[in-house]
Amino acid sequence: MKRLLDQAKTWLCFEVDARVLSLFRIVYGLFMTYEMIDYIRIGLVRNMFFLPAINFKYEYLYWIKPLPESWMNILLYVMVGCAVLITFGVLFKWACRFFALGYAYIFLIDKGIYNNHIYLFILLAVLLSVTDADQWLSLRRRKPLSNLIPRWQPFIIQAQIIIVYFYGGIAKITYDWLVRGEPVRTLLSRMPADHILAPIYKNEFGVHTLTYVGFLIDIAAPLLLWYKPIRNWAIIPFVIFHFSNSRIFSDIGIFPYIMMIGLIIYFETEELPFIRKWFKKAPGTGLESEVEILNKPEKLRASNWVYGFLVAYFAFQLLFPFRGHFFPNDLDWTTIGNRFSWRMKVDTRQVDEMSFSVFDPARDTTYLVDIRTMINEMQMLNLSMDPRSIADFGSLLHNIAATKGGIVNPVVNARIRVRYNGRPSQYFIEPSTDISRAPHHFYQKLDWVNPVLD
Repeated sequence: MKRLLDQAKTWLCFEVDARVLSLFRIVYGLFMTYEMIDYIRIGLVRNMFFLPAINFKYEYLYWIKPLPESWMNILLYVMVGCAVLITFGVLFKWACRFFALGYAYIFLIDKGIYNNHIYLFILLAVLLSVTDADQWLSLRRRKPLSNLIPRWQPFIIQAQIIIVYFYGGIAKITYDWLVRGEPVRTLLSRMPADHILAPIYKNEFGVHTLTYVGFLIDIAAPLLLWYKPIRNWAIIPFVIFHFSNSRIFSDIGIFPYIMMIGLIIYFETEELPFIRKWFKKAPGTGLESEVEILNKPEKLRASNWVYGFLVAYFAFQLLFPFRGHFFPNDLDWTTIGNRFSWRMKVDTRQVDEMSFSVFDPARDTTYLVDIRTMINEMQMLNLSMDPRSIADFGSLLHNIAATKGGIVNPVVNARIRVRYNGRPSQYFIEPSTDISRAPHHFYQKLDWVNPVLD
């Protein structure tokens, strides 16, 4: 065992060229700069955190609340600055850390903003913050180091992206995906006939191609991207896969593009023709003895806190996605345990009806609630899939009815009818349920949520 551990350390500490990791840093920084500017352009702060009457919180994170609106806007501008610093490699590690912290704070204020690719962007900033990705094409003001870094630095980025693919593949091992071809079938049925990809995908062949090729690409990603003899050819289906996703899905933004370009992280510098002219193999970079590498200075051997952090980080990434399988409610139907688990595009639901009402027992009168004046589209989508948010919204309506409406013991009901993965329309929750009093802890069986139709 000790020998295996020493061999692993030797492999991880082996010197590799820093240029590929630096290129990845630049790609990441440019995309994040664009993303933050886009948040400012669309008025994310006001529309997501201040116009709605409620922010839907994660369990145990109820204390995370938005700062004053002006401060939140300043935070976005600071994050633009951090993304620019990351791009140019200036104050690189601290820029990554602040960017990750700020992005995570924004991300965790409201469940409605959740998206797997945002989660990945935060994690990449965290991982980059412990690397020397500013070794090349950097404007940092310090004595230049060699263009050599330990292999563990690009490896942790590779491993994180592999986890996204592989766990995304595991999530697709379902009856709906493998047998019914859902949600691909439903998504393609909504594709306009004049769409550029309609002739290719808007048919049974297209459904089966996207279903099974998508699954195989995800589940085989470790082999396809880490096995050098087939990597050059494997890159082609990955590019086609992400390009197709960028044309089919309207809610994934820059994700497919950063994933396509980010594939450079799996290559060595001499394998990339567009930077080969800058590549010059540094002397003395052959495989050294185990003793020599294990006794390398801190440039190649990370500090103990970095090693400890990375062990804990990847243990979490490998185990946490499985938590939903131990909860008593349907994982994807209720989304309890679904988030932070890389369960990407495994379901789709079309909302046929969404209405909330407050019943006054004393007057025997029901009042309809105009929810569009209280929440935004992203939050409404969240209500169509998360019973915990429905219960939180019910509590808000109960308090408003009691304090402002003067209703004694108000009863709050919701009628939410959806079509899930191409099934007939059904009520997500039992309409007669008083959602303001409904139990909704993640470890409880939610009997007021209707089972998904077979």
